[in-house]
Amino acid sequence: MAIETRLKTVRKVRVYEEIVSQITSLILNGELKMGDKLPSERELGERFGVGRNSVREATRALESANLVETRQGEGTFIVAGPDSLVPVLSASISGDESGIHLLFEARRVLEPQIAALAAKRATPEELEELGRILESQRIEVDAGRNGIEEDTLFHLTLAKAAKNEFLLKLLRTLLESLRERREESIREQSDRIRSHETHLVILGALRAKNEGGATASMLSHLIEIEGGETDGDFSPETGAE
Repeated sequence: MAIETRLKTVRKVRVYEEIVSQITSLILNGELKMGDKLPSERELGERFGVGRNSVREATRALESANLVETRQGEGTFIVAGPDSLVPVLSASISGDESGIHLLFEARRVLEPQIAALAAKRATPEELEELGRILESQRIEVDAGRNGIEEDTLFHLTLAKAAKNEFLLKLLRTLLESLRERREESIREQSDRIRSHETHLVILGALRAKNEGGATASMLSHLIEIEGGETDGDFSPETGAE
């Protein structure tokens, strides 16, 4: 296969998405609880090593997902906990492009954190099972089929290896909601092959217990495989592209 057919448009991760990812992770694991007040914009900017504009973008994205609330003169407070995130997600699901974008964005926030946990917690048996799933995916792809069932099973089995039932439930909701778009993203044979290859990279990081590598590999995989379905500059403040 010509190398030109395997090359994808490079997309960079926006700084605010990294901030959203970290804060959401703290909510998911219970370190940030409902009613907790976030540090000021200045303090967050210094902590993350970014400018205030990036902090403001992250805050708007978190507000649009109903995870935080900014109160004039008081600050920004956490208004959701782990148990409330699934209803929040379900309420945001819609068929329009802004809703689809939010779902893809939520996946990019969630799955790298799941991959990091799996790198730390996966048992040898779970790693073997992930390997068998990827072998099945390769067989499906080589036969000209899309391998979407194996793709889904890989991500869900990885989430099980993270040993967090809530994260598994949340991911299952996301994958079910995005199934049609996910199938579109691997319509071409070259995309199916690349999806399988990047899954292998993720599994390699898990086997090496490389949490950072697992996080980066998963984020890169999601941007590459699904990014084409969410091209455009979405504004968390207006909900428009």
